[in-house]
Amino acid sequence: MKTKFIINFPASQSQEPVIYELIANYGLKVNILKASIDINLQGHMLAEVEGQSDKIGKAFEYLDKVGIEADFIKSTIKRDESKCVDCGLCTSVCGSKALRIGHETNWLLTYEGNRCVGCNLCIQACPLQAITNEVGLGVS
Repeated sequence: MKTKFIINFPASQSQEPVIYELIANYGLKVNILKASIDINLQGHMLAEVEGQSDKIGKAFEYLDKVGIEADFIKSTIKRDESKCVDCGLCTSVCGSKALRIGHETNWLLTYEGNRCVGCNLCIQACPLQAITNEVGLGVS
């Protein structure tokens, strides 16, 4: 099973090896997609986790037990095809390459949702406001 999750951790947990615990004790593969710690040492992290579903469940129980807020997240964008002109501006800010323009033969915009990291930069880049965000909690 592979899913994305977001965790918010208090300053008291910012020095703890939480991700190491998820890897070592639950056998999970963790890919950190985006992370930040503010001046007060509170942190936020968007990550992709892969492993057995029961172990992912136990890992989330562990996070809750140590006081870390964690939620599965399913982040997708929606493109309004009646507004989109396939200009490609959104692809210039898409670091994960979830949005791409086709090659010389079709030059059409394509979207691969499994690559999306939920940064929403494409929404800001779209001059026609043809891209919106649909975020919901759940396992993808």
